Amino acid sequence: MSEKNPAFPKAWYPLALSSDLKRGKILRQVAFGVPLALYRSQQGRVGVMTATCIHMGADLTRGAVSGERLQCPMHSWEFNANGTCEHIPATSEIPQRARQIALCAKEQHGIIFGFLGGEPNAPLPDFPAEAFRQTSRITVMDFDTPYQVLASNSYDSQHFSTVHHRPLIGAPRVYTNSPHHYGLHFRASVGGAGYNDRFLRAVGVREVELVADCYGGNIVVATSDRTATYIMFAVLPVTQTSSRIFVLNAITKTRMQKIPALFRPAWMELTHRLTLAFLHHDIKIVSGLQFKFGILLPEADAGFMGWMRYWNSLPTATLFDSVSQAESTLMNSHAHD
Repeated sequence: MSEKNPAFPKAWYPLALSSDLKRGKILRQVAFGVPLALYRSQQGRVGVMTATCIHMGADLTRGAVSGERLQCPMHSWEFNANGTCEHIPATSEIPQRARQIALCAKEQHGIIFGFLGGEPNAPLPDFPAEAFRQTSRITVMDFDTPYQVLASNSYDSQHFSTVHHRPLIGAPRVYTNSPHHYGLHFRASVGGAGYNDRFLRAVGVREVELVADCYGGNIVVATSDRTATYIMFAVLPVTQTSSRIFVLNAITKTRMQKIPALFRPAWMELTHRLTLAFLHHDIKIVSGLQFKFGILLPEADAGFMGWMRYWNSLPTATLFDSVSQAESTLMNSHAHD
């Protein structure tokens, strides 16, 4: 992995909140160490591409949305959502290589995701089918720490006891259902002094049974059977040493259907606040943390070491691999014409 073109696992990454990108507007975001231009077309489609124009290096985030295209502010070159230049005022002959590096983009639960690595090789992770369609608000936090520190935190079994005062009951169970997935299932007693744990004990929850499913090395969906809730952590590597995390909640259909519709927003807000309260100590600890492995314990660190092996096994890509793949596809299509 070079510092100039860092590689990350091929996966879906959260880039921005959908609400921050209005129709006909452009948003600048740094991801994978590179500035990106996100735009929403006049018809509402989202496009994501590198912000530096391939012509002379102008900043596309200072440009304009022209119908379904992103227009460069300097010479008015226009690029579609796939990054292909479709209009150059100065010529009718558009070079085949006139294309920006672009990411496949999708929106889900109020978040804009982009796939790093060309054509997606896995579906966009989501809450289980048992989750109610209504989700909580989204909390976004920035950290001066590598993104894998945040993504792996759910698999550090020791910290549930030392940080959250939730000692494990029995040994965690590790499982996988695809090369992109790593899962951990465990039970823990609720013994913390925070208001989230006090609330759980007050309503009769003395133990929690948790499942943490990681997809692509950066999106974790945690399921709590006892409280009928889900938490999604979607992590973006802003640079190699800084990251951004998007946190949101869902509730099972069975639980939500028992709550009157009028009170559902308040219940979702309470669920989200309890999640943030649980994460409060994690947030203080992981800020600025850089992994420096010294002594790892075969049993106590088994879940974490398994996650690291899984993360290191994932195929990787850089933004520039995406354009190489696109050019290769273009050349092959012309070869068959």
